[in-house]
Amino acid sequence: MQKISDFRSTGSFFRTFSSMLALAIILGAGAAMANAQAFTEGFDTVVAPTGGTGSAPIPNWWAQNNSVPVGTTTWFQGNTTVFSSHSGATNSYIGANFNNTTGTNTISNWLLTPNRTFSNGDQIKFYTRTTTANPFPDRMQVRLSTNGASTNVGTGSIAVGDFTTLLLDINPVYDTGGAYPETWTQFTITISGLAGPTSGRVAFRYFVELGGPTGDNSNFIGIDTFEYIPAAAPAGDAPVDFNGDGKTDFVVVRNTGGGPSGQITWFWNLNGSAAPTAASAWGLASDFFVSGDYDGDGKDDISVWRPGAATVATFYILNSATSTLRQEAFGQTGDDPTVVGDYDGDGKDDLAVYRPGASAGAQSTWYFRTTANGPVTFVPWGQNGDFPAPGDYDGNGKADFMIQRNAGGGQAGFWRLSDAFVAQPVVIFGTPTDVIVPGDYDGDGKTDIATIRGVSGSIQWMWLNSSNAAINFRTFGASATDFPAPGDYDGDGKADAAVWRPSATANTSAFWSLGTTSNAVTTFAFGANGDYPVANFNTH
Repeated sequence: MQKISDFRSTGSFFRTFSSMLALAIILGAGAAMANAQAFTEGFDTVVAPTGGTGSAPIPNWWAQNNSVPVGTTTWFQGNTTVFSSHSGATNSYIGANFNNTTGTNTISNWLLTPNRTFSNGDQIKFYTRTTTANPFPDRMQVRLSTNGASTNVGTGSIAVGDFTTLLLDINPVYDTGGAYPETWTQFTITISGLAGPTSGRVAFRYFVELGGPTGDNSNFIGIDTFEYIPAAAPAGDAPVDFNGDGKTDFVVVRNTGGGPSGQITWFWNLNGSAAPTAASAWGLASDFFVSGDYDGDGKDDISVWRPGAATVATFYILNSATSTLRQEAFGQTGDDPTVVGDYDGDGKDDLAVYRPGASAGAQSTWYFRTTANGPVTFVPWGQNGDFPAPGDYDGNGKADFMIQRNAGGGQAGFWRLSDAFVAQPVVIFGTPTDVIVPGDYDGDGKTDIATIRGVSGSIQWMWLNSSNAAINFRTFGASATDFPAPGDYDGDGKADAAVWRPSATANTSAFWSLGTTSNAVTTFAFGANGDYPVANFNTH
């Protein structure tokens, strides 16, 4: 964690790439989870899955034919002799047909989308059709599982496994004459009824009773141009977002009072708006700055945490909704307050601190309070020498307890305790000297494990996608001069690698961001030499 008065400290809570580099942790204490990122699938290349055992016909998808018995086909690349695709190459759709089973039996052939964290308002769009003048009715269901990345579709032609929620049933009464569309027709499903962000999959189920080569109800269907469209990003779900537009703003703090305990001033420019630079005097240079959305209005609040005499510490929060002060004693001198976050899932950041164990290897403890001056919850997790890395790693809208620890052999391990206080498997990632900068880099609504390190004078960013376990690398920034300042600067729902680069030349200090989706570099001149970027305030 980084004090305003000690920008490049190397004390017990601090590590550096070099004597000139301050390093960051979390993408801002006020970061709520980002919405899952939209994706499309045109079914350009389909690999026929393996019958009843299931496999991936498309990367990150899943298919399994539960027809009894399984016939000579499963899901397959579109057949242009039957009909052409909705768009793209003429065979770029995925199909299923009566040969999914044999004789006269029930067809139950499943196609599962990639795992996503769904929220109410998300949309599923796709095109489907059957043959022209089809004398056989055909039928297809669309179902939802809320059990994460599960591919459990049960066994047998009737079972649904984890996909118990029926979203759509096309032609359930087996009407002919176009009840199942005979030209490409788009269907739109809007997700509703979820208690909160929910990890799961959507499934297409070619489900036909009395199907098969000698049955009366099955023929040939195709699916094309699948789209997953997340609901509009809720206001303030980007870190350091003071106007609630879903983009990280350009914000720095400056010691305008002079001395180790001088008055500090916050300067900000609202990213994506025409609003001029604004300023607010708030806090002292000896404070820790811990902005977050404490009032739940979708906008980050200016906030500092101040150590005090007799170990007493206090949060000073300027509520954006009412422009009023919230002053609340919480924690003690020596705690790490940069772990504030939404621990109860109510859309408001909670007061929180991490207290390291008193000696090497001793138990560390997390403390948080979900209501003003309410009861305090304490959670033993971690030990002296660990580095806290809270985040919503399971995508349920609540912060989890995560620590980074030296796992031996030159490797670091990440130990997570879920918000339900259940220990999760250890993840080995990076080295013990890496600095942790978790955020939602793949846009699936879950925090990803991420680190940065200095490599040949540059900053190397690495993160582990929660959506598909892929490891990503970006080289961005200069390790000797830049302050890492990650955030969602382009508003695409994904964390971006970003730095703030100070300069002794007037008006040349600037934020630099690398779009995770676009790989486009954006520069915004802001701040002055000696400032500190708020997006970097959690430093470990």
